[in-house]
Amino acid sequence: MGSFLIGDAGVVEVAADAAAMLSHGESIVATSLGQAEPIHIATTVGLLLASSLLAGLASEMLRLPKVTAYLIAGLLLGPSVFDVIPHEHHQFLEPLTKLAMALVLFYLGTLFPFDQMRRIRKKAIPLSAGEMFFTALFVTVGIYLLGMSPAQSALLGTLAIATAPATTMFVLRETNAEGPVTSLTGTLVTLNNLVAVVAFELVWLGIELATASDAQSLSVGATLMRLVRSLGGAFSLGLIGGLVMSYACEIMHTRRWLVLLVGMASLLLGLSESWSLPYMLVFLVVGVVVVNSSSGTQKITAQLDSIGGLLTVVFFSVHGSELDLSLLADVGVIGAGYVVLRSVGKVFGIWVVASRTGASPEIRTWLGPALLAQAGVAISLSATATSRNPDIAGHVQTIVLGTVVVFEIFGPLLTRAAVLRSGEMPIANSIHHTFGTPLSALRNVFTRLAGSAGLLNKKTALSERMRVEQVMRRSVEGIAENADFNEVVHFVEHSHDNTFPVVDDDRCVVGLIRFDLLNQAFFDPTSDHLVRAGDLATPPDLLLYPSQPVRAAVDLFRQTSDDCVAVVTDEAPHRLIATVRRSDLTSLLIRDRKAGLGGSESSE
Repeated sequence: MGSFLIGDAGVVEVAADAAAMLSHGESIVATSLGQAEPIHIATTVGLLLASSLLAGLASEMLRLPKVTAYLIAGLLLGPSVFDVIPHEHHQFLEPLTKLAMALVLFYLGTLFPFDQMRRIRKKAIPLSAGEMFFTALFVTVGIYLLGMSPAQSALLGTLAIATAPATTMFVLRETNAEGPVTSLTGTLVTLNNLVAVVAFELVWLGIELATASDAQSLSVGATLMRLVRSLGGAFSLGLIGGLVMSYACEIMHTRRWLVLLVGMASLLLGLSESWSLPYMLVFLVVGVVVVNSSSGTQKITAQLDSIGGLLTVVFFSVHGSELDLSLLADVGVIGAGYVVLRSVGKVFGIWVVASRTGASPEIRTWLGPALLAQAGVAISLSATATSRNPDIAGHVQTIVLGTVVVFEIFGPLLTRAAVLRSGEMPIANSIHHTFGTPLSALRNVFTRLAGSAGLLNKKTALSERMRVEQVMRRSVEGIAENADFNEVVHFVEHSHDNTFPVVDDDRCVVGLIRFDLLNQAFFDPTSDHLVRAGDLATPPDLLLYPSQPVRAAVDLFRQTSDDCVAVVTDEAPHRLIATVRRSDLTSLLIRDRKAGLGGSESSE
C-alpha cells in the first residue's frame, strides 16, 4: 500500500492502490481501449454451475459418471479450450474446494469404526500394503530408468500411492454400489491417502538427509522437527476437533447440526492452513474420532450431504477448469511412463496379494482398476515439495499436473466399470436414466397428457420390459448351512438386509433366515454352539429367477415384508447368484413414473 502524500500525487497513488485491491477481490480492473472487461467472480461461479448442470444431463444420455462430466465442463471453460475462467478466480474458490475435499475425507474417516478396523486387518491391510508397495516400487524404479534423479523418482513413487478420495467416493455413491469391492475401495482409498501423507514427509526427510552437508545438519534437524510437528499436530487437532464435534452434537438439537458441522469444518480447515498442518490427515482423524465417539454418525453425515452435492459440483468443475492439456505434451515420455507404471502397479499389486490370500475373483480383477483416479492429494503434496525445493520437485509437479488429466478423466470410468463388472451395481443403474433426449422428453409430456385424458393407451410399464437380471445385485454371500450361531450373528451384523439366504456346499438355497425370527434366539445363551444356520432357516418360499420380468419381483414384494429376495439360477440346481432389494426396485419404479413411462405402476 502506498504512503499517504499531500497533494494530487498522493491522492492518485492511494486511489490506484484502492483500485488494485478491488480488482484483486472482484476482478474489476481498469481497462484500456480495445481490452475486454474481466468477468466478475460471481459470473464465474454461475458459469461453472450452469455448465456442470448441462454436463450432468449429458452424462445421463451418454451413460458417463457425473464426475467425468463435471470435470469436462470445467475443462471446456479452462485454459485448454475456451479460457473464460480468469486464473486469479481459482484463488478465491480454493477455500470452497478445500472444504469439499475436507468433508469427503471426513466421510472416509467415518468408515473406520474400531470394530471394523479390527475386522479388516486380515483382508484390507494386506491388499493395501501390496498395492502400495508395488505401485511405489514400479514407479520409482521405472521413472529412474527413464532418466530422472533418484530423489525425483522416489517422490513420484510416493505420490503415486495417493488415490483421489473425492472422485472415487462420489462415483461409488452415485452408482449406489455395495459389496466387497466397493467396501474395500473405500477402505483402501483412506489407507492410501493416509500413508501417502506420512510417507511423503518421511521420503522428503530422507532426501534432505541424503543431500545435506555438515553445514546443513541444523536444517535436517529442523526438518525432522517439522515432520513430528506436522504429523503430531494433525493427529492432535483431528482428535480434539472430533471430540468437540461429537460432544456438541450430543447437547444440540439436530436442527443446529448443519451450522455446527460446517462451522467446525471451516474452523479446522483454517487452523490447519494457518499452522501448516496437512488438513487431509486432520479430517481423516476427525472422521475416525466421530464415528467411534458419537451415537449419531449417520445423522451427521446426512446433514453434511445436504450441502455436499453443491460443494461436489463446485469442486469438480473448478478442478476441471484448472486442468491444462498442454502439460500433457510437456511431460512427454516420463509422464506416459508414470501413467502406465502407476496403473500397472496398483492392478498388479492387488492381483498378487488377492491371489495369495484367496480373495474372490471379483476383488482380484476389479479392485485395482477402481483405485486409479488421482488428483487433490497428489497435487497438494507435489505443490508442498515444490515450495520447499523447486529444483528437485519442480519437474515432479509438472508430471503430476499433466498426468492428472488422464487419471481424472479415465479414473471415474474405470471405478464405475469395476463395481458394475463385479456385480455390485445393478445393471439398471447404468442403463436406465431419468433424462432422455429433448425429443423424448417432449414426447413424454404429451403422452402423459393424452393418457390422462384417455386419448391414448399408456405405454408398457418398465416392470414388464425389464428383467430381474437387470435389477439384481450379484455381490451376495449366503450363510453356510452348517454355520454356528455366532457365525450367523457375525454375518447379520455386517449386512444391510433383514433376510439372509442359507446355502449348502453347492450354493443351492436351502432356507431363509429372517431377522425378526433370529432376534428371538438372541436370548437363549445355550444356542451359541448348538444351533446351526440350517436350524434357524425357514423354507425358501420366496425366490426369483434372472429371466423373470421385474413385475414378478414387484408382486413378490407385495407378499412379504422382506427387504430383499434371493435370485437363483434358472437351471437346476438352483444356485444362489444375487439378490433383489426392495429399495432398488422402488427407486427404479419411481424414476420410471417420473419419466412418464410407468403410469400403470401407480399402485406401487
